[in-house]
Amino acid sequence: IIDVVEKTHTLFQMVKATLPKDKPNNSIIAFHDNSSSIRGYQVQALTPSRLDTAGKMEVLSKVLHPILTAETHNFPSAVAPFPGAETGTGGRLRDVMATGRGAYAVAGSLRR
Repeated sequence: IIDVVEKTHTLFQMVKATLPKDKPNNSIIAFHDNSSSIRGYQVQALTPSRLDTAGKMEVLSKVLHPILTAETHNFPSAVAPFPGAETGTGGRLRDVMATGRGAYAVAGSLRR
């Protein structure tokens, strides 16, 4: 219900409808576990040489797609283990990692 009018779609369905899959757009991943990814570009990235064990880092040329998150609630996490103690950093780290294989956090910000 929005402005006392019952809607046929949920708010989340209405937000997702702004990026229809049948129309070209800049979205790679939309609304997946609090994160989205936009089309990136070719960059030189410092990357682990192995993912299954410790190893050296190497510079590789690869396409990286920026992941965007929006943390909207308080929660306990390893970053801030007490309920309501932290909004932002812990959720952004969790949401980026939950986007999928190959996702990793590069930077985060806190709003105070």
